[in-house]
Amino acid sequence: MEPLSAPAPVAESATPAVPETDVPAGTDGCVISVIIPVYNTMPYLTELLNSLEAQDLDKKRFEVIAVNDGSTDYSGEILDVYAKRNQNFRVVHQENSGWPGKPRNVGIDVARGEYVFFCDGDDVLGREALRRMADYAQRHDVDILIPKMVGLGGRKVMSGLYRATRLDTPLEVALRSLNPIKLIRRSIMVEQGIRFKEEPVRLEDGMAVTEAYMAAGRISILADYDYYQARSRSDGQNISIRLIEPLGYVGSLSEIARIVTEHVADAERARQLVAALFIRKGLRFYEGKRFLDYDDEGRGQWMSAHAQLLDRFLPGDTTDMFDGVHRVRVDAIRAGRLDELVKLAEADLASARNPDLVTLDASASGVRVQLRSYATDRTARDLVIEDRDTGQKTGVPLVAGGDGLLIADLDSAALAAALQRLGNVWLSYNTEATDLRRVAMDGEIPAADSRKVRYYRTAHGFFSIDVRKAG
Repeated sequence: MEPLSAPAPVAESATPAVPETDVPAGTDGCVISVIIPVYNTMPYLTELLNSLEAQDLDKKRFEVIAVNDGSTDYSGEILDVYAKRNQNFRVVHQENSGWPGKPRNVGIDVARGEYVFFCDGDDVLGREALRRMADYAQRHDVDILIPKMVGLGGRKVMSGLYRATRLDTPLEVALRSLNPIKLIRRSIMVEQGIRFKEEPVRLEDGMAVTEAYMAAGRISILADYDYYQARSRSDGQNISIRLIEPLGYVGSLSEIARIVTEHVADAERARQLVAALFIRKGLRFYEGKRFLDYDDEGRGQWMSAHAQLLDRFLPGDTTDMFDGVHRVRVDAIRAGRLDELVKLAEADLASARNPDLVTLDASASGVRVQLRSYATDRTARDLVIEDRDTGQKTGVPLVAGGDGLLIADLDSAALAAALQRLGNVWLSYNTEATDLRRVAMDGEIPAADSRKVRYYRTAHGFFSIDVRKAG
């Protein structure tokens, strides 16, 4: 197999059409330069700009550099309006480059702040975000600050990363976050020549962030406030959710692995870091629907490209770096066993299916239910009844039945006492207390009434309980 090639070198950015300054970064009191690549981000853009106007940090201590990358909506005009009424807002208008990399590079070139902070034009900052970040970074001499991020509009984030503030964050943890939403000391970017790839390549932000991590003396996570709200756009225009082409993506992932391997002196630690990176950024493409959505050619491309990456950066015995299904998948990728990878993905899809209500029968005290769980990677623990108003949860024991079914007896009087009006029914598993899956109910199963408690199917097809008529 031919080795994967690294992404092409980055072209030099054109000189932006903004007033030049001879003042070195950070010397005039400007601590943070907020850099925003903007391309057709209306109507979300105004919400971000409003959140920047509302920051409680002294306006002399931060600037906003918005780079309009040839927007064809009203984004450019809106930026000009905000720049006119805010002396610390600057706008660069340029022809469309097709990717966020060049606008970010332009922002770095003209920034005056001690730190640069990258954000996207459709997201939102908390009102105290810049002040808190500036104070913490300067007080503790932080080179890269990872602020707590929360989801907006259904966007999923790695909430576990932000459980606690960490002054000194090891690479093993920092590399879990490769997005550009970071406060980074500008001198690191300039002195190390770190730039974002300007052509349309995946993980262009991850490559630049990884280079910055390697050059940083102190990386911190700040988790004491909701600093950044990342949006899931209803129009589906988030770059991160578009179809991913295997060869280009794995080429970028290989570049990140190269950066880690060349900068981490301890070879064994570097291998461990690359293995963890591969689990997060490589093996996820083999999970369930994501892998099955590709045709045979696409699946084969993923497998072949990843096999090259493994051969290059993780040669030899890696059994101590992967366990469970991760090890099985890595072995299958190395051996070219595509059928096995497909079967594993199909098993994932079955395990992700909601448990089903199979039978619902009235009893002397309530109802007896039989359920089927499709999860193959966990064991059902008990049935959980959740009060729809208060969120209070009540557990009901399960017993094993025939044909792999699970049986539970629901007591109507007890449920009437526990619920205010309505109850959702979940199946809990033995991994964590929060590992719950809602019980689905087929439309052919009739509702049941027992002691004025109604057991029924919701409009969305879930098993539920109504105690409003119970006396």
